Amino acid sequence: MERGGPSRATLRTTAKMALRFGMPVIGLAIFGDAIVRSVGGDIEHGRFALGVLLMLAGFTSKLVPRS
Repeated sequence: MERGGPSRATLRTTAKMALRFGMPVIGLAIFGDAIVRSVGGDIEHGRFALGVLLMLAGFTSKLVPRS
């Protein structure tokens, strides 16, 4: 008997899409915010690094196995 919850393939697909598109979009927003703040003279290297790392984290979606 099958439960009413989401299947394993659906969960994998959701995780893959979140990693592929969600992390880079958040990283782009943080990186853009760091650029805007740096124009005013407040350069925060950590925000730049965090933005770049989140954008690169989109490549981790390749590590999620196919269903």
